[in-house]
Amino acid sequence: MGFAGLVLLLVMALKANAGWYECYNFKGSVAQYPVTFSVQLLRGGYFGEPGKKDFNMVGVYKYDKHNKPIRLEGKLNLRTQEMMLYEMNGEKQSAVLKICLCSNTCEGTWTDLVSKKTLPLKLTRTTVLTDTAAESACKNVEMLQAYTFLDYYFTGIYSKATGSDRAQMDKLNIIRKLDNTVYQVIDLTQIETTSGNVRTIIYDNVEVPDGAKTSFLIWNDIGRMGGYLYVNYNPKTGKFKLNPEPEIDGPQ
Repeated sequence: MGFAGLVLLLVMALKANAGWYECYNFKGSVAQYPVTFSVQLLRGGYFGEPGKKDFNMVGVYKYDKHNKPIRLEGKLNLRTQEMMLYEMNGEKQSAVLKICLCSNTCEGTWTDLVSKKTLPLKLTRTTVLTDTAAESACKNVEMLQAYTFLDYYFTGIYSKATGSDRAQMDKLNIIRKLDNTVYQVIDLTQIETTSGNVRTIIYDNVEVPDGAKTSFLIWNDIGRMGGYLYVNYNPKTGKFKLNPEPEIDGPQ
C-alpha cells in the first residue's frame, strides 16, 4: 500500500469524539545542515502492510536551505523512546534516522541506505501539538505540510482550546522556498467549520492535486467525512484567493 492509500484509509467515515494528533516539532541539524523536523505518533496500528505492522510513526522534515519536505515513516519504542524512521523517496526507503526522544534535546544518526554514509543528527524540541485529550490546549503551533509547489511550501498555524475535541488550522503560511520568507497568509478563522483537521496524518491537510501548479485545497471539517476549501492563484493580483465556501466530500 502506498502512502496515498494509507492516508485514504485513515480518513474516518464518521466524525470522532476526540482528535488524533500527537505531534512533536524540532529544529536541528544533519551534520552541518539545518533542518526542520516533525513527527506524529499514531496509536492503534494504522499500517496494514506485513513489513510495517509495528510502525507507529509518520513525519516530515526539510533541509532549511532547500525547503522541500521529505516524508518519514517508522516506529517508536514506547518503552525506551527510541525512534527509527525511514526517509521516503516515493515508495522507496532512501535513508534511516535513529534517535532517542528521551529529552527535549536529542542526538542520533542519519544513514544513507545505499552508500551507508552516516551523519550525526541533533534535534531540539520546539513545540508540541496534541488533541487526543480534552484538557490539552495550544496555540500558534506551526506544522509543516508535505505537499508543495515548485517555488512555495506550506505551514499551518494550529491551535486547540481546552475542552475542544479537535485542533484546528487558524492560518496557512505560503512560504518562498528560495529565502524562507512568507509570501502570503491565508486566514481561516472566519470559516464556519474548522480547517486542517480532517486527514489523520496532519501533514496532509493541505493538498496539491496532481498536475496543479497554481491551485490547492485545504481539508475542512464539514459534513460527515469532511471536505475542501479551494485556493486559486489570481495572476492579476499576484495573490492566492481562498473560496470561503467548503465543498463536501462524500455524504452530507
